[in-house]
Amino acid sequence: MSQIEEWSKKLIEEAVRKAAEGSAEEVITDFHVLAGSDGGEVCITDDNDEVLAKGNVEGFEEKNDKEFRKIIARNFKQVLGKMDAAHAFDGLNLFRPFSFVLIDNDHETLEDLYVVDSDTVVVSDELLKGLDDELNDFLNHLLKS
Repeated sequence: MSQIEEWSKKLIEEAVRKAAEGSAEEVITDFHVLAGSDGGEVCITDDNDEVLAKGNVEGFEEKNDKEFRKIIARNFKQVLGKMDAAHAFDGLNLFRPFSFVLIDNDHETLEDLYVVDSDTVVVSDELLKGLDDELNDFLNHLLKS
């Protein structure tokens, strides 16, 4: 695991732990990930903008916001997928489904990073490419019969 992946994992674990500790009072549906290039800072908040975890990634101070967010999104997706595959979220006292979303400074969702739910499977854009055409061809074939 790379240094940034290890750092991302620790940040995610801290946020999830804090959310699970307070989950009796309220239900968390999203973990909001705000990645700003100002000093390489990443902040994870809950639905009420309560900070659950915060930290700086060294070596990313000079990246622009878009580039930095892209790096963080890629790493979080990888780490969250590995954590879910290792059942890291199974014993948590959190209502499912819950997700991790990348947001901008205006708290607008930029990208869904990962959904944690025992019944939901998140597929990548790569898998969905061409699906519309295949479904249309299949439907046309059925209607002609």
